[in-house]
Amino acid sequence: MCSSMENALSHWDALRVAAGAAAIILAALHGLAPLTSADRLVEDFAVARLAPATPQHDRIAIIAITEDSLAALPYRSPLDRAMLAGVAVALKEKGAAVIGLDVLFDQPSEPAKDAALREALTAPGPPVVVLAAGSAAQLTERQRQFHSDFLHGLLAGHGHLARDRLDGVVRRQVPWLEGKFSLPATMAAAIGLVPRTLAPSVIDWLRPANDVGAFPVYPAEALPLLPPAWLAGKLVLVGLEVPDADRHRTPLTLGSATMPGVQIQAQILAQMLDGRRSKVLGPAVGALATMLMAAAGAGLVTARLSLVRLASAAVLGALALWAAWAASAAMDGPILSPLGPSVAWLAAMGVALGLARSRERAARDTLMDLFAAHLSVPVAEDIWRHRDQLLAGGRPRPQSLVATVMFSDVENFTSASEELGPERLMDWIETYLEAMTEIITGHGGIVLRFLGDGILAAFGAPLPRGDEAAITADAINAVRAALAMEDVLHRLNRDWAAHGLPEIRIRVGMTTGAMVGGSVGARRHLEYTLMGDSVNTAARLEALAKSIAITPGSPCRILAARTTWDRVQGVVSGRLVGEITVKGKRHPVEVYQILKG
Repeated sequence: MCSSMENALSHWDALRVAAGAAAIILAALHGLAPLTSADRLVEDFAVARLAPATPQHDRIAIIAITEDSLAALPYRSPLDRAMLAGVAVALKEKGAAVIGLDVLFDQPSEPAKDAALREALTAPGPPVVVLAAGSAAQLTERQRQFHSDFLHGLLAGHGHLARDRLDGVVRRQVPWLEGKFSLPATMAAAIGLVPRTLAPSVIDWLRPANDVGAFPVYPAEALPLLPPAWLAGKLVLVGLEVPDADRHRTPLTLGSATMPGVQIQAQILAQMLDGRRSKVLGPAVGALATMLMAAAGAGLVTARLSLVRLASAAVLGALALWAAWAASAAMDGPILSPLGPSVAWLAAMGVALGLARSRERAARDTLMDLFAAHLSVPVAEDIWRHRDQLLAGGRPRPQSLVATVMFSDVENFTSASEELGPERLMDWIETYLEAMTEIITGHGGIVLRFLGDGILAAFGAPLPRGDEAAITADAINAVRAALAMEDVLHRLNRDWAAHGLPEIRIRVGMTTGAMVGGSVGARRHLEYTLMGDSVNTAARLEALAKSIAITPGSPCRILAARTTWDRVQGVVSGRLVGEITVKGKRHPVEVYQILKG
C-alpha cells in the first residue's frame, strides 16, 4: 500500500541483526578455508598490483648464486665452500657493511674448502651472519651435529619463513625464534638497529617498479668485476636464485609464481632498516570494520527508504567500500580487505530487511484481519501508513478517540426468514449486507462486525482524528451514508419484489462522542471493538426507532443523537423527536430523525 519501506524494525532490532551477521561473517572468514583464502587474496592483490611502486633500495644488495654460478662449480650440493669463501673475501674487500649468508651448512664438503670458508668468515672485517637452522628443520642427527659445530663461534640468525598454513604464502616475519634473532634481525643488530618488536608481524613489501627489482642483484661469478662503490657500506645478502631450491609464494607473486628466499630475507631486512610497519591492517581492525558495516547496513533499513533506494544504497555502499580499498592502496595508505565489511553490509541489510518485511506482513495480516474486508482503499492505506501509531505488540493498542458510531438492523427479519428457505435466505441477506457495506466504506466508514442482519459501523476509527473539522466530516459522512442506504434499499426492494422476495426496512441509530477503541479476544482471533457511552447510546437509538412512525414510502428510519445533529444540521434535514433517558447517563439525550432533503 505504500511506496516507502516502512517497517516495525527498531534500532535495537537492527543492532541485534548487525551483531549476529557480523559474528557469522567473521566466523566464516576465519573458519571457512575458501573465504579465508579469498580475504587474504584481496589484500595480496592490493599489495602486488595497487600499491605504488618503490625505487630500488639503496642500502641492500644481493649476491645471487644462479644456475650459471652452479654450472662453473664441480658439484651442486653441497655448495662449493671455496666459492663461498671467495664471495666472503671479495665482499669484505669491497667494503660491505654486513654480510649475510642465506645458505644452510648442514653437511661437510672437502675439508680444505670447509676450513677455507671458516677462515674467510672469521677474518677481520665487517660482520658475517650465517643461517641457523631451527628445530623444525628436517635434519638428521648427523647433519644437525655438523651444523652446530660449523656455526660455533660465528654470528648466526635463523632463516625461518612463516608460511601461511592455509595457502602456503609467506606474509609474516618472525624476528625471534627459539632464542635466536632472524637472519635479517641479526644483520640489522650488527649495525646497531634493534627490531621494534620481537613478535611476528606482517611484512611490508617493497613493490619493484617494472622489472628493475626491489634490490640490486649481482651474480656471484660477476662479483670480482663489480666496482667497490656498488657494494661499499651496504648490507649484502648471499643466497640461491635457482628454480628448484628455496623458493616461496608471497603476496608479490600472485598465483603459482615463487620468490627466492634470499629476496624475502632482503624484504624483511629493508623493513627493519627503514622502520616501516605493514600497511595491511590487522584482524582486529577488520573485525571492527565488519561490525560497523553490519551495523550501518541493518541501521539503514530503519531509515524507511523505498525498496529501490535501499537496493541502490546496498550496491553503492558495497562499491564504495571496494573503491576506498583500491584508492587507499594506490595512495600507499592502509590496506584492509573489503570482503568481510562489504559482505557484512549486504548480509545485515538483507537480514534486517527480511525481518522488517516479516514483521510488516504480520502487522498487515493483523490489521487486514481486523479491518480490510470492510473498509475502503483510502482508509486502508491511511491505517497502514499509521500502523506504528495503531499497533502495539502485534495488536491494536487501546486508545481514546471521538467518532460517529452507526447501528443498523432489519425490521421483521425473523418473520421474513421463516418464509424463505436457507439458501434463498442467505442469498437475500448477503445481497443486502454487501450493498450496505459498499455504501459505508464508500463514505469513509468501516464495518466493525455483522450482528446477524445488523451492522455495526464507525466513522473516524480506528485512527483518532486530529481536529474538530475531521470529527465533523466523519459525522456528515455517517448521515450521508445512512441516507444513501435508504436510496439503495428502494432499488433493492423493487428487484426483490419482482422476484417474490420480501422487502427490507431498516432502523439506523447513530451518535458522535468519545469512546475507546481496541482489540478483544485471543491472539489467534482478535476483534476490533469500540466501547463507551456513545456506542451504547447509538444502540439504544436504533432500538428506539421502532417507536417512530414510518415515513410513507421510506424503507429507513434514521435517528441521531444531538452530538451528531449539531455537526450535520445545515447539511442534511431533520426534526427533533424528543429526549430519551439512557441507563448510566445522568442527563437525557436529545434525539433527531434524519430526513431526506
